[in-house]
Amino acid sequence: MPEHFQTERSALIIKPLAPYWEWANSIEDGIPPEQKGFNGTEKDHTVYLIPVSSPEMMEKHVKELFPKIFEEELKAWWTNENDWPKNRTYKMFKKWFEVSFAHAVYDKVEQSAEIKN
Repeated sequence: MPEHFQTERSALIIKPLAPYWEWANSIEDGIPPEQKGFNGTEKDHTVYLIPVSSPEMMEKHVKELFPKIFEEELKAWWTNENDWPKNRTYKMFKKWFEVSFAHAVYDKVEQSAEIKN
């Protein structure tokens, strides 16, 4: 097997920003806010693979995918949709998440990727 191979995907990299963490901290889950600690999760990023794309096309992909990505990011922290912010817009998404892009995605693992739903 070659040292690495380029996948047929690009990547959207999503980083939660302060409004996301403020929302997460505001959830009434029985833990007093002063006792909540995110333990470095503020540095977490999520990577979403998209069709091979150019940086110029990234915004198009983000606009198409932001409703689902927003839901996935909220669900990653709290599954009760009643506590999720309502009327989630693209403008709100851009305030809650930093979005970056990687055109080239290389697979450095020898076995095939496992797909989970």
